[in-house]
Amino acid sequence: MPRARQLRQHPGGRPLDRAKDAAILAAARASFFERGFAASTIEDIAARAGVSKVTIYKRWEDKDALFEATVKAEMAAMIAQLDDEPQGDGSLAQQLNAFGYVLLRFLFSPAHVALDRMLGRDLEQNPKLARRFFDAGPGHCRAQIAALLADTADRGEIEIDDPLLAAADLLSLWRGFLEKELAFGVITTVDDAMLRRRVERGTQGFLRMALPK
Repeated sequence: MPRARQLRQHPGGRPLDRAKDAAILAAARASFFERGFAASTIEDIAARAGVSKVTIYKRWEDKDALFEATVKAEMAAMIAQLDDEPQGDGSLAQQLNAFGYVLLRFLFSPAHVALDRMLGRDLEQNPKLARRFFDAGPGHCRAQIAALLADTADRGEIEIDDPLLAAADLLSLWRGFLEKELAFGVITTVDDAMLRRRVERGTQGFLRMALPK
């Protein structure tokens, strides 16, 4: 699928002000998280960022593109948190546990749970936006894990038939039933200890299946 050009440049090729870009993305994040996609407007985002609508449209062609850029910024911020997460001996299990914990902490934070609930109807009514959200968010996450698993398989440390399917299996093991439990009020919050236990259990189960026999 063709991807919309997002970050633009001035006619001479001169990059736009990165500090202003960051301010717009921060304002967009605040608006999307508070109001959802449909209720957010470029006018509101521009006011929050202290810029004009024209300034935003010089950088992103429409609200869909700005939303996609916001999701990508969220993913980059999440990946950056891995630098602060201890990975022990650097084994595959430790790397997966670190990634899984950071991911689940990100996904099950109150702000992201609320955003997911608000986005349900918006994405259902806008298939193109849904695909862009998937590619920038969940799809990107799966690809990151698949790349790590593929590299490990190439070294003969694990046996998998399809890196993307294996990544999807691992993600399912990590997330388990948490989303349903939260949605139905069986649990109201998740803490770090719970997330770590679930991730470590999921990683152990996955590796039992993937390690060479």
